[in-house]
Amino acid sequence: MPLAGDLSGFSVDEVVLFIMRDGKSGRLVLKDNAAESSLYFDAGAIVEAIHGRVHGPEALVSALVAFSAGQFMFYEDEQIPTPSMHVDESQLSSLSQQTHIETDTMAPVLPDVDEKLTLMLSFADPLSLTPLQWLLLAQIPQRCTLRHLSEGRDPFAVKKALSSLLLSGLVQRTGQIMSAGIAGVRLTVVKGYTREEEAVELDQGIVAGWREAGVFAGRVLIGGHVFAALAKQGLGKSIVMSAPACRLCGVRDAQEVDVTPAS
Repeated sequence: MPLAGDLSGFSVDEVVLFIMRDGKSGRLVLKDNAAESSLYFDAGAIVEAIHGRVHGPEALVSALVAFSAGQFMFYEDEQIPTPSMHVDESQLSSLSQQTHIETDTMAPVLPDVDEKLTLMLSFADPLSLTPLQWLLLAQIPQRCTLRHLSEGRDPFAVKKALSSLLLSGLVQRTGQIMSAGIAGVRLTVVKGYTREEEAVELDQGIVAGWREAGVFAGRVLIGGHVFAALAKQGLGKSIVMSAPACRLCGVRDAQEVDVTPAS
């Protein structure tokens, strides 16, 4: 029976310190509705961390700040992967303190996760930016909220990069809150003819909503495959796909599928 509890009654730091001081080995799982992390311990020291798709020290930093609520479960003596670090109690205290200082500094600057962001670029002076900051600048016109910019990335690293862009004025908050649930719909497939075999037709109202939310760049993801999306009036809750596209996705006529804007 794993050690388990609620993070509303214990902080992540408290749970980690309990495991460290007991000299335990195993895997600590932290999770809420939005994220999940795994911290691996060997004789009380953290030797590996996984947060979403991020591994190593960056994942540990994200795990320390990501969970103010949720659940924790510790699976003792679970197999430990190849170590990427060795963080003991003294190192954790220093890391945690620095992480929370940075988080507190960023908080007044950062927008709501669903607030629309816009670019205010001026190249009068040469810019000295990190690769992640350049990437965020390139993606903001299509992925204009913190929620969408953080998908598939270390959330702490994105917040740190974005806070600097906001302070510099290259990115500005609009005060407009976008709908968090607008990024996907469930539609009925209608086998038909599209203007291109690798394209599908969607109701123009859905496409317009995605464009307004800043999450649409002309492509959609269906059944693990990316297609160009064509807007057509009056399709409602249906999606028109060619027969080759249906075969590619493995979907049948009249079957319901999830359709999501593809980045």
